[in-house]
Amino acid sequence: MELKKKYRSVVYKRRLILPQSDALRCIDGTLPWPKTQIGGEIAYAAGFYSGLRPALFLSYERDAFHGVEDVQFRITFDSQIRFRLNSLTLCSGTGGISILPPDRVLMELKTCGSLPLWMVRILSSLGLFKTSFSKYGAAYQSITTARQEGTFHYA
Repeated sequence: MELKKKYRSVVYKRRLILPQSDALRCIDGTLPWPKTQIGGEIAYAAGFYSGLRPALFLSYERDAFHGVEDVQFRITFDSQIRFRLNSLTLCSGTGGISILPPDRVLMELKTCGSLPLWMVRILSSLGLFKTSFSKYGAAYQSITTARQEGTFHYA
């Protein structure tokens, strides 16, 4: 279970490790949230946004790396990014509608401070620059566009 919060352009993630069945029961109110700091934060968010329910399944393959000299510097490559609106449990496989073309991957650079100068030089030489991308946002945009065009028939 993860709650993401953005504050002053920094994304904070608060996580609980729960069995899927317990997480779903916490969301629907049939099981109390764990009595921990993070449990309280997620319970507050769930109460504030009442009526939460699973709505979209998102999956992807991730290759993750961290720096040798600076382990706080991390790079991830996400491929086969897919979504679906049915079979929303973790035990239902990873199939779905692709968000990116098969020959594309999403590269994320993660650091607490600025990027290492050697990485800036590599990115500049390749003509790669910072951009925003949300996997959930891309799925939502795909659904919205297809529905407007009358081509979306995915349950």
